[in-house]
Amino acid sequence: MRARTRKREFGSALIGIATVALMTGCASSGNQPGTQAAPTQPAATSPSTTSPSTTTQASTLPEFVSNRYGFTVRVPQGWSTYDAEAPWGGKEITGPGSLQFAALADPSGIRTLMAAATTVPAGTQLADWQAAMVRGTPKLCDQSPTVETTTLGGEPALAWTVKCSDGFDGIQLAALHGDRGYVFYLASATANDDAQDRQIFEGIRQSFRFTS
Repeated sequence: MRARTRKREFGSALIGIATVALMTGCASSGNQPGTQAAPTQPAATSPSTTSPSTTTQASTLPEFVSNRYGFTVRVPQGWSTYDAEAPWGGKEITGPGSLQFAALADPSGIRTLMAAATTVPAGTQLADWQAAMVRGTPKLCDQSPTVETTTLGGEPALAWTVKCSDGFDGIQLAALHGDRGYVFYLASATANDDAQDRQIFEGIRQSFRFTS
């Protein structure tokens, strides 16, 4: 099954920041198409907090595979998905419907999770990559000055929150794997419950696995 038609309009700059397309109960390993201005000082790091995973057992959820970016995640029931169809340049986090991002979207359209990766220079450090993602976030979004230490697919990762003037908040994450830098984030309408957003984000993050 194919995810719903991609939207070209930004709709919300942050929802665009986050589209790892989730499939409506049909996502499987065979499915594919296939934050505040950048801080001038390195962001302070705070301990991560582990939020509860989604109530449905992860093993019972459909699976989405990104062949372009080499990862798989479990998809919440009813969400739609699509894989990226074009390589991401690694400079800007773009809006919903971008061909450069894999994405998962809930049925209501008020939450979207996106992911992309690009090759990074040898010797790139995680803090450097996270700072690059801060710079690449739309200027209408205020980003938290502190970051949480966490993981993505077993790799060290840094996560931080964003609040945007277009009515969307988000959780963003930066990680390195091999010679690639990854960005992974959830955009959610400001009116949504923050605890529920965190629960959804953590459930998907915890299911993330690298396949290459």
